[in-house]
Amino acid sequence: MDFHKLPDIDLKLLVVFDEIRKCRSITLAAENIGVTQSAISKSLQRLRHNLGDTLFVRTTNGMEATPRAEALEAPISEILRAYYDRIAIAPPFDPVSSERIFTVHASDLGMSIFLPIVVPEVKRQAACVRIHCTTANQREVLDALENGDIDLSLGAFSSLSESGIYQQRLFVEHYICLVRRGHPLCKASRFDLDLFRQQTHIIIASGKSGHIHGRCETILLDEIPPLNVAMKVPSFVLAAMLLRSTDHVLTIPSAAAIALAPEFELESLPCPVPLPEFTVFQYWHERFSHDPACQWLRGLIREVFDGPNSVMERINSKLDFSPSLCQQSDEARKG
Repeated sequence: MDFHKLPDIDLKLLVVFDEIRKCRSITLAAENIGVTQSAISKSLQRLRHNLGDTLFVRTTNGMEATPRAEALEAPISEILRAYYDRIAIAPPFDPVSSERIFTVHASDLGMSIFLPIVVPEVKRQAACVRIHCTTANQREVLDALENGDIDLSLGAFSSLSESGIYQQRLFVEHYICLVRRGHPLCKASRFDLDLFRQQTHIIIASGKSGHIHGRCETILLDEIPPLNVAMKVPSFVLAAMLLRSTDHVLTIPSAAAIALAPEFELESLPCPVPLPEFTVFQYWHERFSHDPACQWLRGLIREVFDGPNSVMERINSKLDFSPSLCQQSDEARKG
């Protein structure tokens, strides 16, 4: 096929052809399309030139199609129908009948928060839809979002800010502390910064994950005496598991704490260190911004975490600590 020899025919010309065929009148065709009669006449002239045929001629019964035009009626109608049905508007996503597999990226922390909440809601609305989860370094995530190997990334990744990556706010997180059930701190009248420093701690090492937790990791390591850093592990879930049989303290985002505490018989305490809050987002590539299936999943997740009576509202309601326990002395704040 020689590209340069293709006729200059656009969809508007095909619409003009179809309308004249149905109306058998240039005047009526112009009124129905909403253009001037002169514009219709010019479009017809272009069609005649490109197709090498008169196409429509004036008769006492109106504009009659030539044999060539009659032969073109079916294929042109098919082209327009394909455009309106399959190109102009993306096919809708039906979660009830879909068997779509969505690939979602998150850290182990993100999975511990999102999966127990999102998967049941997905199953409620779309019984045959499946979620596959993956972890990866941020370069791999960027490439996978662009090529469609990953549909969505969930978390707080400061490195996911390159051109072409969209993000949507889900909720704001803050840090709390976890200890084993029965830990001496559970009976303390006040948990201030001095008492925090005296404890032994498990620290989450964010490594090269790109997670914004790296900022808090640095602050904690500045606050805690080096000899009191009992362990450094790369996984929040592993840290919570280890906490169950030790007297260490784990500082962790509140949503993850609420998710993990019941599983490992842990108790939550307010964090005496003034750690910065951070925003959790869902990230996707602009290539898939208008994909109906991806729009459905993003809408579901947004509703679960940021809608009325959202999960985060219920989580925060569980963290109503005693004011005396949360109090920090001026001396502790000064360090």
